[in-house]
Amino acid sequence: MPTSSGDYKVCCPMPDHDDPRPSMILHLRTDRFHCFGCGAHGDVIQWVRSIYRVGVSEAVEMLDAGGSLPPVLSRSTRSPNTKVSARPLSAAELPDLNRSSSERVKAALVEAWNYYSYARLHEEGSDYLLGRGIALADLESELGQPVVGHTPHKAPDQLIVRLKEKGFTDDELVDAGLARRTPGRPMIDAFRDRVVVPVRDGTGDMVGFIGRYDGTRDDVPKYLNCTKTITYDKSVNLYRPSHHTLDLDAQVIVCEGTLDALAIAATAASVGLSAKFAPVVESGLAISDVQWDTILAIHPGSIVLCADGDEAGRRTNAQWAAELAKRGRDSVVTFWPDGDDPASYLAKHGTAGLASVARAEANRFLNDPRRLQNTYPVPAVLARARFVADLANGQGTRWSPPRVVGFW
Repeated sequence: MPTSSGDYKVCCPMPDHDDPRPSMILHLRTDRFHCFGCGAHGDVIQWVRSIYRVGVSEAVEMLDAGGSLPPVLSRSTRSPNTKVSARPLSAAELPDLNRSSSERVKAALVEAWNYYSYARLHEEGSDYLLGRGIALADLESELGQPVVGHTPHKAPDQLIVRLKEKGFTDDELVDAGLARRTPGRPMIDAFRDRVVVPVRDGTGDMVGFIGRYDGTRDDVPKYLNCTKTITYDKSVNLYRPSHHTLDLDAQVIVCEGTLDALAIAATAASVGLSAKFAPVVESGLAISDVQWDTILAIHPGSIVLCADGDEAGRRTNAQWAAELAKRGRDSVVTFWPDGDDPASYLAKHGTAGLASVARAEANRFLNDPRRLQNTYPVPAVLARARFVADLANGQGTRWSPPRVVGFW
C-alpha cells in the first residue's frame, strides 16, 4: 500500500521473517528498503543478497543479467536443470497449533530459558549488552532472576539435544518455536548466534523469545521473534522487561526496539525508580488493536512514545500518537537526535537521560491528530517530573534533553 510520503509498505519477504503483516517500507525514489519487524534494510544489491543468500558478486551478476529474478525454490521442487545461482532456503515447518499442548510448550520454553540464561551463556548475553551501555545487574537483582541469555555455540542443534534429554519430542520443540525442521535437512535450533530475552504474558508465564543477532553477517535479520505458536503471537504479545507495581505518577513508554525497553528498565532499576517506568515494545512498528488495549491497561496516565530518532521513527511516533488520540488517550511524543534511540541516548547520558522519557504536567498542544503529520518544529516544553529532576541534579550532571520533546 502507498504511504503519505510516496513510499510503499509491504509484507516482508525475507526468508527468516514469517509475519504476514505489512512491515517493510520500499523507498522507490532511493531504491532502498527497511523492515521494521526484522530489521532487514539496504539497497537493491542487499535485497538480492538477503533473499537469495548470495554474496555481493553473485547479487551483482543476477542484477546485470536483466529480466526477472528467479523464484525462490526449495530443494525438493528445484529441477536439476534449473539455472539459479542463488542459494534459497527451503521452507521450514511451521508450528502446529493443535499438536502440542500449551502446558508442554510452556515447559519447553522454561527449560530452554534455563539453558540460555545459565552461567556462561547468561554472562555472554550480559557482556554484550554492557558493551551497548546497558548494565543489568541492578534490574536482575531487583527481579531476582536473569533477564537476558544467549544461544549456545558448539553446534546448531545444541539446545535441541539438551531438551530431548529432558523428554521433549521433535514435534514439541517445533511447536514451541525452538526448532526449525526442514525436509531433507537436520533439525536445528531456531535461535542461533543471538542474545535472547523472554516474552511473558500477563500472568508471568513464558510464551516465547526474542533474539538479537550479535554476529557480523549483514544478511541476517537483526531481531528474530518466535514464530506463531499456541502460546505466542507477535500481533498479541508484548515484550516488557519487568512487571513492577507502578506508582500513580508512573509512565508507560512505548519503544521501537527490544533493547530500548530493556535499557530504560535497567537504568530505572539502577537508581531505584522501577515503579516509575513501564517500558514496552511490540518489536516492530505495527501495533495491533489488541496490543494497544494491553498497553492502555497498564496505567491510566498519558503514554510516552519513543520511536527511534530517524525519519521513519518520527513518522512512527506520529502514527502511534494518532492511534492513541482515536482512543481518547493523551500521549507525549519524544523526538531523539538524529541517529539516536532510547538505548543509545541512555548509554551516552546515563541516569540523567531518564528525564528524556519522563512525562510531566506541561502545556499541551491542541489534540488535533492532523498536526502530527506536519513537519514544522515542535516547541520544546520540558517541565520534568520532580523525581527525575532531583535525579539529574543529584548526579551532579547537567540535564541534557533530546533535540525536541512535544507534549500532545
